[in-house]
Amino acid sequence: MKYIKGLMKQKLKQWINKKWYHQRFDGSPYLMHLIAEAEIRKEKRKHDGDNEVHYCFYDDGKGDWYILMDDIKKIYTDVISLSKKNPNISKDLILSWKKDEDIFYKKCIEIGKLQLKELSDKELIALHDEFTDIALNNNTSSSVIDGFALGTDELIADMIKEGYDASELKDKMRYTEVFSILTAPVHLSFINEAEVSLLKVALDPTEDSLKHHQKNYFWTRNNYVDSFVLTVDDFKKEIRKLHDMDIDIMKEIENIEQTPEINKKKKKELMDKLSLSQELKILITISEDFTYWQDERKRSTFWNAHYFLLLLKEISRRVTLPFEELKYVTPREIPNLFVNPPTVEELKERRKNSVYYWDKEGMECLYGKEADGIKQAVLGTQDLSDIDDFRGLTASLGKAVGKVKVLKSAKEVGKVEEGDILVAVMTRPDYVPGMKKAGAIVTDEGGVTCHAAIVSRELGKPCIIGTKIATKVLKDGQLVEVNANHGWVKIIR
Repeated sequence: MKYIKGLMKQKLKQWINKKWYHQRFDGSPYLMHLIAEAEIRKEKRKHDGDNEVHYCFYDDGKGDWYILMDDIKKIYTDVISLSKKNPNISKDLILSWKKDEDIFYKKCIEIGKLQLKELSDKELIALHDEFTDIALNNNTSSSVIDGFALGTDELIADMIKEGYDASELKDKMRYTEVFSILTAPVHLSFINEAEVSLLKVALDPTEDSLKHHQKNYFWTRNNYVDSFVLTVDDFKKEIRKLHDMDIDIMKEIENIEQTPEINKKKKKELMDKLSLSQELKILITISEDFTYWQDERKRSTFWNAHYFLLLLKEISRRVTLPFEELKYVTPREIPNLFVNPPTVEELKERRKNSVYYWDKEGMECLYGKEADGIKQAVLGTQDLSDIDDFRGLTASLGKAVGKVKVLKSAKEVGKVEEGDILVAVMTRPDYVPGMKKAGAIVTDEGGVTCHAAIVSRELGKPCIIGTKIATKVLKDGQLVEVNANHGWVKIIR
C-alpha cells in the first residue's frame, strides 16, 4: 500500500455525513496498519468481505478507529447470503485462512530465534517486509469477522425476539435471559486458557511448570501499542495473589473449563423449547464460530505486537529515532526510514494528535490542526448534555448500582474499584482486571460476539453493550443504576 500525499483531502467529500462504527484501542499506527491494509484488501476468499475505507485518530497511545457502516452492512449481508447456499460457510471460511495462520506463527518463532543485530540493513528491511506480507495475509479475515460480528447483533436480537414472542416461554423467562443464553460463547477463550494454565501451576508451582507457562503465555498483556514480556516472577506474583484470595483452585478450574459445555447444554435445551427459524439457527452457529475466530485473531494480534516490535526496536537503534515515536510510522514507511527519515518533531506531532487514512488507493497521515479539521468534517459534533438515561443491548443479565469509571485506555484500568460501573467504548483482554472488580460493564459499541459480551458472561457481571453514547454521557464519579435485565442505564446523581 502506497503512502500518497494529498489523498485524504482529495477523498474527504465522499466520506462526509456517513455513519461510522467507532472502536477505541490502546493503539499505534505501526501495529494497527496491519489490520487496516488487510481489511481493505480485496481477495477471492473474502467474497464481498473487504472494507472501502478506514480512519483512525491517535492521541498518545490511544486510537479511535472508525469503520464505515455501509461496509459492515455489505459484509454481513454477503455472509448471510452465502450461508443460505452453504450452512457451513463459517467453518469453511475459517479453514480457508488456516494455512496463512500456520505460516504466520512459524515466522514468529523464526524471528524469535534470530540475532537481529547480525543482519545487514538490507536483510533487516527484507525480513520486515516479508513478515509484513505474512501478517497481512493472516489478517485479511479481519474484515469478514468484524463485518459479521458488528453488523448482526440487532438482526439476531430481533429474530430471537420474534421466536420468543411466539413461544410459551414468554410468561416464564425474560427475553433478555433468552437472548443471553442463545448468544453465549461455546469455546474457551485464550485468556481463559491462560487462566486455567496458571491455576493448574498454582496447585503445584515448580520451576519447570512456571517456565512452561511463561513460554506459552508471556504475550498475554500485549495490545496495539505495547509489548510486555511477562516473566516467571510476574506469574509467581499472580500465584501469590491467588493463594492470598483463598479460593478453591480446583473448583475455579472446573468452573472455567465447564462453562462452554454448560453454555452448549443450556442453548440446546432452550432451542428445543423455541420455534426458531432455520436461518436464525444458522446465524447463531456462525456467531459461535466467529466468536472462536475473533478470539484467534486477537491471539495473533498479541503475537504481532511482540515480534513486530522486536524488529522495530532494532530499526530504531539503527536509524537513531526514538522507539516510542517510531510506532507512529506504518510498516510500509519502514524502508524509507533508512533513506529519508522523518524528523523527531514530526513523529512527536503524529503521536500527540494525528489521523491516519486508508482506502483502495493508498494511505496518508495528517497531524495537528489538519487532523482536527478532518475529524470535524468526518464525525461532526453531537449534544448529549440533557440525557440522563439510555438503552443498549443486554450481553449479560443482572442489576447494579455504582460509581462510574470511564476508561479511555487500558492504562486507566487501575482506577476501577470494587463495585464501580466500568464504562468504555469497548473492552479488550487488558481490561479484564477492571472487569473483575466492576459491579457492571457498559460499552458504546459491541455485538453478541464482542469481548465485553463474552467476558461479562464468564464473570457473571451485568453488561449492556451497543449504547453508542455511554462514554459521552457518563462522567467519572456519577452514581448510576445499570439494569441489564431490561437493557437500560440511568444516572441517579
